Amino acid sequence: MMISRTQIEQVLKIYKSSKVSRPVSRDSDVLQNARQDDIRLSFSLQDIEKVKRLANARPDIRYDRIEPLVRAFESGDYSVDPKSVADKMLGRLLADRIR
Repeated sequence: MMISRTQIEQVLKIYKSSKVSRPVSRDSDVLQNARQDDIRLSFSLQDIEKVKRLANARPDIRYDRIEPLVRAFESGDYSVDPKSVADKMLGRLLADRIR
């Protein structure tokens, strides 16, 4: 799924128009009793490092996915349906124009 700049701008416009602003109290008691944000991760630093190592071990190019396409293209068997391409292009254009 692709999200266009136009769609993002529309969401921001709706968000800004529905945002209610409240005056912020400068009272020190209110500020002291304010709830603090808290982040708790359900995984450890070792888990993160392991995922990084596994991700770095993977090749940047997935030849198992590319090779069949290269063979089909070289043999002349690869063809693109122009109607499908046009449908995708028009769908993207319409999605960008939705207001």
